[in-house]
Amino acid sequence: MEQPAQLKSGSLGFVEVLAISIAGIGPSMTPLLIAPFMFANAGNGTWIAYVFGGAMMIFVAFNINQFARRSSAAGSMYGYVADNLGSTTGAFAGWSLLWAYGFVAASGLGSTSVFADQLLGLAGVHAPVAVIATLVAVAAWLLAYRGVQLSAIVMLVFEATSVAMICVLVGLILAAHGPSIDTNQLRATGGFPGGFGLAIGFAIFSFVGFESATAFGAEAKRPLVTIPRAVIGSVVFASAFFIVAMYAEIVGFAHAGKPLAQETFPLGTLVASYNLGFLRVPLLIGAFSAAFSVLLACITAAGRIAYAMASTNALPRVLAAVEPKHDTPNVAVTVVTAVTLAVALGSLFGGVSPLDIFNNTGTLSSFGFITIYGLISIAAFVFVKRRGEHRPIDLAVSIVALVLLVVPAVTLFYPVPAPPQRYFAYVYLAFLAAGWALFAMRRRGAATSAETP
Repeated sequence: MEQPAQLKSGSLGFVEVLAISIAGIGPSMTPLLIAPFMFANAGNGTWIAYVFGGAMMIFVAFNINQFARRSSAAGSMYGYVADNLGSTTGAFAGWSLLWAYGFVAASGLGSTSVFADQLLGLAGVHAPVAVIATLVAVAAWLLAYRGVQLSAIVMLVFEATSVAMICVLVGLILAAHGPSIDTNQLRATGGFPGGFGLAIGFAIFSFVGFESATAFGAEAKRPLVTIPRAVIGSVVFASAFFIVAMYAEIVGFAHAGKPLAQETFPLGTLVASYNLGFLRVPLLIGAFSAAFSVLLACITAAGRIAYAMASTNALPRVLAAVEPKHDTPNVAVTVVTAVTLAVALGSLFGGVSPLDIFNNTGTLSSFGFITIYGLISIAAFVFVKRRGEHRPIDLAVSIVALVLLVVPAVTLFYPVPAPPQRYFAYVYLAFLAAGWALFAMRRRGAATSAETP
């Protein structure tokens, strides 16, 4: 009998796996687009929010690595929960991951549209944003369809380009102000005007995606080594980058006398304020590259999650199909891309701007990530306890991660006064309910089939 096609084992080295995690985070997007919203909520305490957020993600990463050091499989985050907390809880984990990666991908479509529109505008070309979003989605789909190794290389090059451009600007701003320390930031003067909880919520949006490497356990070389290193390494890198970049950005706007919280492209404003016009086009190119790498990373990772869920009958089996020429989950990747594009186009045709698509879908994604991070923190201790390898420190790490996650969880699930964010929590809960109902129906159907002679 002919064996079914499988994902290509051993196709990803450490650099490529690390590239997937870093691209999933999309560190460039924080100084490029998230900064105004972060500053509106954290003010001069922004660096503290990122220290807190980084610490929280480190504890979550330690819990993820309890699994990643010992086992590997495609769609591992889903598998980790399902194997240790039961198939029903695993279904919630899988749906939360699909929600999270899907909305981050949609935010990537929103941000690529923002930067592509500006780049085309500089060339005197004007194209409908919906057309731009569609072309970008098709390009991402083609790369994800053709293979994860090619996708990883593209993501690494694109994100490295963007980070390099931002580092050049950060270096020039800091050099312009000499070695003096910004005491307002050091003391967090007037910090957290929008609230500490909301600031942490935005910080989570900055970090989410660091765990995306775990979805590639079936394709990584030496996965029990490369994936844990990539998970921790991406968080450490992102934390340092966020703190330094945001510090410089706040210093730059303070000296320029302009309100950072009201900006739509803050680095473009800094380029003009410091007479660095030669950096505007490279920054826009880097920004577009970073947004595209986030989109590609999330489509690629979500495809693996859908593939893993379909392989365990939690989703229709058609999603477990693997394209034999490129060894990719082609049906899952195609469905994820189509749904992501539908969200973006539906928002655009509904009158939502690309920047608001980025903000809204980014906020929506945080619900899914907080859920999966909490479930992983519980499952990690259950896992090591079942193996007889638990230590007091393992329980402490799980508890600390859960306690730290309470801050953004309460903030995001407590209704805020302004629509549409007021309804986001309810939409997410309705989505989970629908996912559970589908899972229950498929399980009953499988049980009935097994009983039929």
